[in-house]
Amino acid sequence: MTEKEKLGEEMRKLREKIPSSDYNNGNISQQELADKNIGLTKHLIGTIERGSANPTLEKLIFLGKALNLKTINILNVEINVDKFIKENAKRK
Repeated sequence: MTEKEKLGEEMRKLREKIPSSDYNNGNISQQELADKNIGLTKHLIGTIERGSANPTLEKLIFLGKALNLKTINILNVEINVDKFIKENAKRK
C-alpha cells in the first residue's frame, strides 16, 4: 500500500463514520460530503480515497472540516481547522 493510499483509506474510514442525512441508516457518500462543503468535489474526494491525488494543504483542511475534525496534524504541526478557514476567507 502506498503512502497516498494510506491517507485515502484513513479519510474513507473517517467519512464512513459520519451518518448520512440523505440516506436512512447509511453513511455519508462522497457526493453528499462534497455538496455540503465548500471547496470540495466528489472527484477530489474520490481521488484522495483511491490514493491517486496530491491534495493541497487548503484542500486537506477543507476535508478536515468536512469530516468534523477540530484539528489536523501535518508534520507534527497541529492546525486549527476553523481558524485556518477564517484566515483563508479574509485573504479572498
